[in-house]
Amino acid sequence: MSLYYVIIFKNENSRSDYIKLHLEDDLIERGIVPNREVQIRRNTGGATGENTDIHVDAVIPDGGAGAYNKASVIIEVKGCWHPELETAMKPQLIDRYLKESQCQHGLYGVGWFNCPQWGRDDPRHKQMPKYDIEEARRRFETQALEVSRGAVRVKASAINIALRQPAHRSGP
Repeated sequence: MSLYYVIIFKNENSRSDYIKLHLEDDLIERGIVPNREVQIRRNTGGATGENTDIHVDAVIPDGGAGAYNKASVIIEVKGCWHPELETAMKPQLIDRYLKESQCQHGLYGVGWFNCPQWGRDDPRHKQMPKYDIEEARRRFETQALEVSRGAVRVKASAINIALRQPAHRSGP
């Protein structure tokens, strides 16, 4: 088991960093820019500011010479053990990050880390839902459809980030 892998995926900030770098590698040449911990609302008058896990901006030609528009997506990243995994999509992603924001599109990304290498004594393992990743995908995709209203559109994705046992080969 790679210690690097465990650090990356069992820590939300590291997982978000990894996803941001992956998006950057895949999308930067298309004029799409992913950023981490973007402040979308500053703290004023004692109110807490708002920082997103990942904020992606795309520059889109607007048909006119030199005219451009911007499309944005806010990505909220959760580990499958997060205590608010099943309830945070609307209050956090929609009601906090997308509300009164120029960004009207969100992605709720769930890292699914259930695997035999995960120590059963880890408290996060006990917080893991009792269903599998396919059921997680169905649940979160359904929830995203239910909370999308008007111009606000949310998608959800559960990504398998479990460690894999190497395949055993017979012979030399």
